[in-house]
Amino acid sequence: MAFIDFILYFAIFFGLFTGIFFILTFFENKKYIADPKASKFPKVSIIVPAYNEEKTIKKTLNSLLNVNYPKDKLDIIFVDDGSKDNTLEKAKEYEKFGVRIFHKENGGKASALNLGLEKAKGELVAALDADSFVSKNSVMNMVGYFEDSEVMAVTPTLKIYNPKTLWQKIQVTEYLFGVFLRKVFSFMGSLHVTPGPLTIYRKSFFDKYGNYDEGNLTEDIEVALRIQSKGYVIENSMNADVYTLGPPTFKKLIRQRRRWYRGFLDNVFAYPELFNPKHGNLGLFILPAAFISVIVVFALVSYWAYNFLSNVFLHLITEPEFFLIKLNLFITNIPSTLLTYTIKPLIPLSVILTLIGLTYLLLAKVYSNEKQSIKIPYISYLIFYGVLFASWWSVAIFSKIFNMKIKW
Repeated sequence: MAFIDFILYFAIFFGLFTGIFFILTFFENKKYIADPKASKFPKVSIIVPAYNEEKTIKKTLNSLLNVNYPKDKLDIIFVDDGSKDNTLEKAKEYEKFGVRIFHKENGGKASALNLGLEKAKGELVAALDADSFVSKNSVMNMVGYFEDSEVMAVTPTLKIYNPKTLWQKIQVTEYLFGVFLRKVFSFMGSLHVTPGPLTIYRKSFFDKYGNYDEGNLTEDIEVALRIQSKGYVIENSMNADVYTLGPPTFKKLIRQRRRWYRGFLDNVFAYPELFNPKHGNLGLFILPAAFISVIVVFALVSYWAYNFLSNVFLHLITEPEFFLIKLNLFITNIPSTLLTYTIKPLIPLSVILTLIGLTYLLLAKVYSNEKQSIKIPYISYLIFYGVLFASWWSVAIFSKIFNMKIKW
């Protein structure tokens, strides 16, 4: 029991420490939240790799054609990666609007992006997933950061588009947490993912250090870690909104996260030199904290599952009458029960941790001008996310141990 108590209190205090630290970091750098205004407008090539995206490709290309950026400085490149549906045919309708269309045999997302890099004419180059839609001012809000020569990439603000299912609503909260944390990590020089939906890069980085790794599950993580390993800067814009379709079902969601987390493991192990004081906050705090958080969540979920099975489920199966009596006593004595639990420090600390999470969401909502309500998404997140997070990491670790093949 002492060991379990230690794990529980460590988890709570780790969450409190990191949570409060991130909020303080955010406010300490509040004057840097606004995007720097661009004084010049470099040519931007935006590569859209696609495989069987006939349902969304028109909306994606329309959103790019409507961005508020000088049209003669915008180079839109569509690369069809051997689609078997009507993706290519629908994309070809946009040639008349200046979209350059290319087709290749199926080879994966990274190979499609590399073809786009070969064809790109811009000083800056962006990648945009074919199921994502950009806001009008997204590109304009990002290019100003590149007037600092040390900046090699700028990440956008990612949000879930039109959430309908429970799984998508959970992702609404998850992505809003990401909006807040990505900005904090940028203040700390510790961004380690350059997301597929509209991260903009300096093309000279690829020219000097090589294109996308075509054997990589998560090329966006690999490029970000490569940029960090070379000592360059990755920035973030809180006002460059990009909306992406969240997986609508549990099956599709766990398949996506298995690829993401397995890719994270593969890439972090490929860059062990980043766990070094010379890489500052990234090596000393952020990357180690990522692994600690996984261990903590596993411990908490295991503890809660054990308690549920031993104290609730087994009694309900073996002694249903006794269980109902205990439940009735609990309901009739709620005031005294709440007082007893409030005296235990674990409960108020957990409440504080929940409020810190809510603070993250509110800050992300306010500073990214998000209009969507977060009440139901946050409640869904609190109920389900711990178990989901543990299950995603479980399948990712399993696939890593047994070297299972995972496709795009």
